[in-house]
Amino acid sequence: MKVRHVLIVITSVIIIGVIGFSFSLGRKMGISYGVEHAEEIKAKKRKKPQDEEINDNLKYVSAVAVENTIHPIVLFGYGKVNASSSVGISSEVQGVLHAPIELKKGTKFQKGQVLFSIKNTDVKMALESKKGNFLSLLTTILPDLKVDYPESFNKWIAFFDKIDLTQPLPPLPEFSSVKEKGFIVSRNVLSQYYSIKSEEERLKKYIVIAPFSGSIIEAFADDGATVAPGMVVIKVLREGKLEIEIPVLAQNLDLIKKGLKVRLKNNENDTILGKIIRVGEYVNPVTQTIPVFVGINNSEVPLYNGMYLESEILCNSVSKGVELPRTAIFGKDMVFVVDKNNQLHKKRVKIITRQDKTVLVEGLNDGELVVNEAIVNAKEGDKVALLNS
Repeated sequence: MKVRHVLIVITSVIIIGVIGFSFSLGRKMGISYGVEHAEEIKAKKRKKPQDEEINDNLKYVSAVAVENTIHPIVLFGYGKVNASSSVGISSEVQGVLHAPIELKKGTKFQKGQVLFSIKNTDVKMALESKKGNFLSLLTTILPDLKVDYPESFNKWIAFFDKIDLTQPLPPLPEFSSVKEKGFIVSRNVLSQYYSIKSEEERLKKYIVIAPFSGSIIEAFADDGATVAPGMVVIKVLREGKLEIEIPVLAQNLDLIKKGLKVRLKNNENDTILGKIIRVGEYVNPVTQTIPVFVGINNSEVPLYNGMYLESEILCNSVSKGVELPRTAIFGKDMVFVVDKNNQLHKKRVKIITRQDKTVLVEGLNDGELVVNEAIVNAKEGDKVALLNS
């Protein structure tokens, strides 16, 4: 054991000695080189190539040469598909609901089809009872009509014969004289007649018929439920007629007119054509946009309520100008241009259209270098270097 310890100690001493010798030799060589070549090192530090000099105050900007070209004015955006007619259909009477179709989302129906009905047995029997009383009234006045107004008897007996308890009352005969009219009124024939006609109209409300072809988007009751007057049973969409609501920046409102053509595209890049059918007269306070509504009548591309489409509104005008990023505009309508001495100068431009990311402007000369990005803390006369020169 003692021999092993001695060997370990001797080996450690030898390793430490070698490391110390190497460090000392390297330090002497480095100091010696530095002393011998001191002037050369200082000269290199003082002398630096001109293109490598750095000016901390110099701003580096991206700029493009202006080339004014003719631009057809097109407003881009996104629009949401909406049905031109979506209505809630309610019950005007009270009773137990019966539906010949399934009252569920997505159920389609055709114009004139019965959507639902309300149980009306008791109402029908009450109406037939009223008609029976009306017949009894006519029976009592027919003999007097035959004696006092023989010229009118035939038309009233014909009216009496046409009355069917299960069918609507026929039209009243026309009066031949004022005396005949006074006689009929005095016997309460008119009041009972129109009371029955009112009940017949009310009976029609127990059956709800589809006013157009479409589909159900919301259902609030089902077959067998008891409904109350005014209760919305289903909400439906009209089939075929669709419209797109497109938000347009308020600044571009002067370019929008009813009847302008609009090109729409879905996610599969299918093209759908439409035209502006109306323009909103209010501004969204959050987005500062005005809704523009585009009508679509016959589209071979399937469209669904709620889907979004890309839109291109084709304005009936063109402009000669240059398109710039919106970040290049500051102070509402100012840009920076770079002169021959690489100095910044402010220039006012006329903005023709504003898009989400770009603007179309007039007022710049061909060949001018215009800064196409935002510059932090820049001012008139600042010296700049072009990143894309």
